[in-house]
Amino acid sequence: MNGAKASSPPSRLSPAIATGVMTGTILEWYDLFLFAIGGAYVGKAFFPSDDPLAALLAVYVTYAITFAIRPIGAILFGYIGDRRGRREALFWTLFLAGISTSLIGLIPSYARWGVWAPIAVVFLRLLMGLAVGGEWGAATSYIYDATKRKVVAQIVVQSGVPGGIILAAVVLLGIESLLGKGPMEAWGWRIAFLLSIVLVGIGLMFRIRFPEAFEYEAAKEAAKKEAGELPDPLKTVIVRHPLKTLAGILLTGAVGAGFIYSWTTLPATAMAKGVISTDAYIKIVLLYGVVELIGVILGGLLSEAFSNRTFVYVGLFGLTLTGLSAVIALSSPWFLVLAVALGGLSHGLVYTTQASYLAGLFPTLARTTGISFSYQMGTGW
Repeated sequence: MNGAKASSPPSRLSPAIATGVMTGTILEWYDLFLFAIGGAYVGKAFFPSDDPLAALLAVYVTYAITFAIRPIGAILFGYIGDRRGRREALFWTLFLAGISTSLIGLIPSYARWGVWAPIAVVFLRLLMGLAVGGEWGAATSYIYDATKRKVVAQIVVQSGVPGGIILAAVVLLGIESLLGKGPMEAWGWRIAFLLSIVLVGIGLMFRIRFPEAFEYEAAKEAAKKEAGELPDPLKTVIVRHPLKTLAGILLTGAVGAGFIYSWTTLPATAMAKGVISTDAYIKIVLLYGVVELIGVILGGLLSEAFSNRTFVYVGLFGLTLTGLSAVIALSSPWFLVLAVALGGLSHGLVYTTQASYLAGLFPTLARTTGISFSYQMGTGW
């Protein structure tokens, strides 16, 4: 795919590009979600407490810290993606995510390292926040600029979220089934984090060979001929498109809140309160990932056939119902499963739609920054 010679972007993605983007994105989200899904194990190792809920809350406070740093990652990697190229941003976000996750598997526990253990974990999660801050926007804009089928092609990127959840849950369940509960809590969970460096290495082999996206290359050449230099992407987003940026922040804020609540907060609280076991919690999260993947695929296909806005509304309505079900869901494992499944399907429907909608708001040479900044500000908020 050569932007300098082709007259228009291809109507469909090549299998190599689709595989490379999807593989890398799944591994990036695996790195992020592993910390949350394995929260019970991480809490005992680095944030010990007599109260399981307190230990879990410490894990999620650390998880939440990444949201504060994500907008900085959005600006940093958004600039790289818009000025130097989408594929360079995609390479470094995946590399940084892999390093920061795998090192958690090597940090000594609180019992051995004292307060330095949680400090090291927080530092590595900040690095993870930087990486995630740029990954989603770079991948979304890359796919948007690489093909004519801009809505349905987003399935490739957005399936990375449920794919990452599924992979993290399967790996944790697999290790526990092999080792047993005792060894898993003592040290087995670290294998899942150390595995990240191998998985990310595979993803980087795909990404290092990526061609640049057609529309980005064409827009870059045109800007250099006309103005002699590329525009400042952050200035373009904030000064020239403030209302579009605000719309993106509000949309992603609503979707992000429903997402995190339905797959993390709700089932994890049920686990901490003794409604479900740790093993059941991971299985429920796995169910969420499977149902969400179905929603992502349906959202892309239906949005291309009808409209983005329709499925934004449908997805947000479903996430709202999930939130309203909390009292019942926290009193019954079966209602909890239904609520989590509804949240997964609803988020999948809106997630693919949201991506193509955001990408269409911003000009090509500010697209990575616009998508990343809106998404990370909204989700963090």
